[in-house]
Amino acid sequence: MNRIKLMSNYSWSKYNLHNEKLSSKIIKFNQLNNVNFIEEGIYNHIRDIFSLSLIFINKKKIKVLDYGSNILALSNLKSKINTKFIEFSIYDPFYQKTKSIKPFKINFINHQKELKKKKFDIINFGSSIQYIENLNILNEQINFKTVKRILITHTPFCNKSNYITKQTNHKNLIQNIYTLLYIKHFFKNKGFQLVFKSRNHDKYIACKNMKSKTYSLNLIFEKNKSL
Repeated sequence: MNRIKLMSNYSWSKYNLHNEKLSSKIIKFNQLNNVNFIEEGIYNHIRDIFSLSLIFINKKKIKVLDYGSNILALSNLKSKINTKFIEFSIYDPFYQKTKSIKPFKINFINHQKELKKKKFDIINFGSSIQYIENLNILNEQINFKTVKRILITHTPFCNKSNYITKQTNHKNLIQNIYTLLYIKHFFKNKGFQLVFKSRNHDKYIACKNMKSKTYSLNLIFEKNKSL
């Protein structure tokens, strides 16, 4: 399995370690304050979208998969919403678990065989779709039958045709840019419809060679209730 297309020797392990240190800083701040830590740039915005997407599911216990992310994406949630009714899992084959402080219990999944056995209500693709070479691999990894909502944040999408480009802010990293129409059709075939779309500032696109008009977007898909 090759979830992420790497160019040269890009190290996701080092990337995760850096985020782990920031995660500990955020958690300690939130333990000492009754308001949440302010993250830089776009992240407060997308964390709020993530938080709101978790609280409007009519279930006593919600199972959430954060696909291809790290604990940083979850670290600032506890001071925003009540997380006691949410069971979080992170899928990242590059993440090596350490003794870092966590705001709540997080299950870590490193192998796609284990991932396929799990059932989830919500899937969060937090800036990870663009590192998947072929989206059809998701059919082998995820059981979409129980999923009610799919969230995609901080992700570049284009207008005309899919293309591949280097990423500007991370050396040796490749992005696979899909069209918005392609991603809508992909999830429509699984019974989902696009219900929310917002745009981030163009400076967060981070594509070195854009072949068509590209935007950094946040998307929410809902399971079609008529199916």
